[in-house]
Amino acid sequence: MLSTPPPAAHTFLRCYYRWAAGLCLVTLLALAACSTANVPQVAGFKIPVVDLALESASGVQSRPLMAGEILGVDVEHLSVGGDVSHLEPAVSDRAVVWLVVDGRGTLIAKDQSFEVDGETIARAPQGWDWRIQAAPGSTLHLLRIRQQLTPDDLQELTSHTEFQQAPHVKRFQECEPYSEAIKSPKTISRTLLPENYVPRMAMGTVETTGPDAVGEHKHPMLEQFFFGLRGNDITVTADGETANLKQFALLHIPLGSMHGAQVADGKKMHYIWMDFFFNKEGQEWLQMHKPVEPK
Repeated sequence: MLSTPPPAAHTFLRCYYRWAAGLCLVTLLALAACSTANVPQVAGFKIPVVDLALESASGVQSRPLMAGEILGVDVEHLSVGGDVSHLEPAVSDRAVVWLVVDGRGTLIAKDQSFEVDGETIARAPQGWDWRIQAAPGSTLHLLRIRQQLTPDDLQELTSHTEFQQAPHVKRFQECEPYSEAIKSPKTISRTLLPENYVPRMAMGTVETTGPDAVGEHKHPMLEQFFFGLRGNDITVTADGETANLKQFALLHIPLGSMHGAQVADGKKMHYIWMDFFFNKEGQEWLQMHKPVEPK
């Protein structure tokens, strides 16, 4: 028969097994650290980018973009082609802004009809439906930006009834220009969606040719998307990371990052910025945009 070890031996064995288990754990952690220490980091991994495919479509097709990137904001790529139309019913607590990025067609809000051809912004008063129809032989490609409205936002809408009377539909090139200290004199910036049309939301475009840059800056009071328009080919930097933003691609600026954009010689910068403020006070940031007086 095997003899039972004395109590002191039991104590020794328990201590030994615990020490050995701890040593194994430390060794495994060290090996794991060594295995990842030399793995190269992918440039731009902190700057999410997603490309759109602007293909001919029959019927209505939709694709969510950057789902969950910005709280309370949904972006979707909608393509409309053929003989069908898309009906977008109004939602009482959600604002909708459309960005037509390619194609020809008609946007209808109530009894008002707007013919669109290429780059156009469309926003109807809160509570209005939209009907979207592509022109024969064309496919309309649009970004649908929807923002959840808070009770404060709904109250804010009542303070700006002047923006709730009729749809705001404009070609990008017809929107008001502005200047900004972080941009060069040759840069053309335009306000697509002025503040107070939609609570806590504003949009605009930036256009220039290389070599040029938008100076580095940060804005912790808002979330921001960039969308590359036709011909856009720029480098976006954020806290030391880089990402290439080409045409028809959506990019999310990491919140609170020091970021900027550069365009090389012979290339074009032409993108939309979309600002989503956390509160009304944050909209003071837009005071940096100085209206350009007509020549």
